[in-house]
Amino acid sequence: MTLVRIIKNWDWPDLMRQTPGQRGIWDNVQFTVDPVEECDFVIMLNNTMKVGSMVRCPKENIWALMQEPYVKGFTDWMAEGHEHFFHVYTHHMPSNHSRYIVSQPALPWHINKSFDQLSGMDVPAKPKTLSWIVGNALSIPGHFKRLSFLQFIQNKSSVDIDLFGRAVRVIEDKWDGLAPYKYSLAVENSCSPDYWTEKLADCFLSWTVPFYYGCTNLEEYFPEESFIRINIDHPEIAVDQIQSAIQNNEWEKRLPALKTARELILNKYQFFPHVVKQIESHQANCENKTTNLIPPYKKSIKTHLNRRLFKIRMGMRMMLGK
Repeated sequence: MTLVRIIKNWDWPDLMRQTPGQRGIWDNVQFTVDPVEECDFVIMLNNTMKVGSMVRCPKENIWALMQEPYVKGFTDWMAEGHEHFFHVYTHHMPSNHSRYIVSQPALPWHINKSFDQLSGMDVPAKPKTLSWIVGNALSIPGHFKRLSFLQFIQNKSSVDIDLFGRAVRVIEDKWDGLAPYKYSLAVENSCSPDYWTEKLADCFLSWTVPFYYGCTNLEEYFPEESFIRINIDHPEIAVDQIQSAIQNNEWEKRLPALKTARELILNKYQFFPHVVKQIESHQANCENKTTNLIPPYKKSIKTHLNRRLFKIRMGMRMMLGK
């Protein structure tokens, strides 16, 4: 059985719950987060490790998968320090080097359900209409834009919505803020091609139609009828779209597309089937194993300067409150 070692910069959620039986196996490929001495592949999630990793595997099977939005001065590790990766799967292409392969980020879902629970689930009861689970982060421009839309919803609109999240009301399990609702807002912190996150996936997995802002080519991944686009740069229009869709009972009309999108998350786009597909498509060689050091990420001088400028800009934004 092919063995894949995962190196990641986050502990939660438990990635293995996204496999049958939570065993870490998908299509005869075994995944582990343990620092095994030898493996067939290494997949590093993001490129921010502060310590190096010694791995014994074929050099051409050391890959990285980028999972954050690219913001100059904030996530510059998405654009540099990749020389030791044979493939880098990313939504942000820093150059035309052959190591870079366009990819959605394959982020884990955040609802507290396993693959088995979700796969065997019927549509839950939907007694409620509209929710939004929104965080309170203010680290990048997209966070400020999302906060501005939240403030518009709270203070300047008549939309009937239940708000949850660190910015409003903490909720233990996102499932409770999604599954009882027919619709929910899914607002990304960036708006770029191929970058969509658990904000969208959690809606699909909960059988909830998302009012979506973010990934510019989402129709290439999911049926157009599985989500409803809004533009938070024009909040009045966005709210009108939301209210109109609810009045037209769009949830019922969109259930077939929602089911398709849900199955795509579970069996194609989530981390495990996504990585297995890459392994199969590249016909990677698992022989010729060598000992390799993946060094920790070190910022370049240019990145240090970018970071300083970014902090200045964000500091001014905080002072101005926008």
